[in-house]
Amino acid sequence: MKIMTIFFVFTSLVSYAQTTLTIEEVFTIALEKNIDIKIKKNEREIAKNSSSLGQAKLFPSINIIAGAGVNEGESNIDFATNEFPSVNSTESESSSLNAGIEIKYNLFNGLSSFYTYKKLNKENDIKSIELQIQIEQILIKSAKYYYDISFLQRQLEINQKIIDISLERYKKVVERNKYGSSSKLDLLSAEIDLNNDSTKYINVKFELNQSKQSLKKLLNSNNFLDFKVENISLNKKVINFETLKEKAKLNNQNILLQKCITEVMEADKKIVSSNYFPKISLMANYGYNLNKSNTSLISNQNDIGLGAVINFYWNIFDGFTKSKMLKNAKIQIESNKLLLEKIELEIYSELKQTFDQYISNINISNLEKRNKKSAENFFTRAKEQYKQGIMSNNDFRKAQMELEQSQNKLNQSMYLTKLAELNLYRISGSILY
Repeated sequence: MKIMTIFFVFTSLVSYAQTTLTIEEVFTIALEKNIDIKIKKNEREIAKNSSSLGQAKLFPSINIIAGAGVNEGESNIDFATNEFPSVNSTESESSSLNAGIEIKYNLFNGLSSFYTYKKLNKENDIKSIELQIQIEQILIKSAKYYYDISFLQRQLEINQKIIDISLERYKKVVERNKYGSSSKLDLLSAEIDLNNDSTKYINVKFELNQSKQSLKKLLNSNNFLDFKVENISLNKKVINFETLKEKAKLNNQNILLQKCITEVMEADKKIVSSNYFPKISLMANYGYNLNKSNTSLISNQNDIGLGAVINFYWNIFDGFTKSKMLKNAKIQIESNKLLLEKIELEIYSELKQTFDQYISNINISNLEKRNKKSAENFFTRAKEQYKQGIMSNNDFRKAQMELEQSQNKLNQSMYLTKLAELNLYRISGSILY
């Protein structure tokens, strides 16, 4: 049992070469390979293609038209005057041929096409913002996985050092037990502690592998079988709150999105307003027509030339439909402005709460650093006393656990500080700029 436990611990701690990824490299891979980002890019491209002058009907439509027809049968014709004899049961043949080019253009429609073009451009902007939001979410998520891995890596290192201490203690108790200076109970206690520490290591190793798999899945990449990440390090300079607040006003994607939606509503209102104006359209054509018939007074007729028509249309009463639509459009704009105000308040409130948490975590991290140094100094003295036989097994184990606890608390506080910092970048839109 003892030999198997020690063998298991050592085989679990075997090290091998691993690729070390930086957070910048993770961001680069995410932007290049994440599937959700690729889909949003396609949606943005579709919106970009749709926001054109042609889609807004600001260009004329030009059509080439052509047709041909043949008719064969039997005709009976009675003329209105007696000057021409009737035609009875006469075989008839007729044919027609036409070809030409036709142009249609809205000369004036209350500027509806112009406002439609503006609306299409704003909808394109919305898709661009939605793409930015998707990119932001993926980068934040990949950074969260990155820091999870960094936290668990450090946790694994701490557990490995604790196992080394427990293994050294176990060997010493085995040696003492041989010479009768240690009891069987001490030996069992040392073995139990070593097994417990090994179990912690296995659990953390499992969590670390799971986090790595989650990051690989997000990045849509299997270019690296295994990898390490850099250790968490905190910025020496504390982030300024007022700077973050100003960045949030300019860069927060949810604020920008709501502003863009309001502008689309404004364009919709102007499109509705254009219905109060008359509409004038022009249609012109240039073409050739040929008609032949053996039963008509005119056996052969062909025409070639230009034709044009101007149409005027003005709806002066529609049962108050236009006025109701205009009122509803104004109400929608007001609702969106109120929603924008609400979103801004929520974002600034979240920013302040996250910043307070960030400052609190920094202060806790500084305290934990000092506590870790004290625990290390205490353990160093305890180790010397244990070697000299002055300190008991239980007291030495307690000093070992205090060392582990202080290291874990520091690792945890630095991890939470980094997550709070990440959230500040998310809220202020700084992750993209």
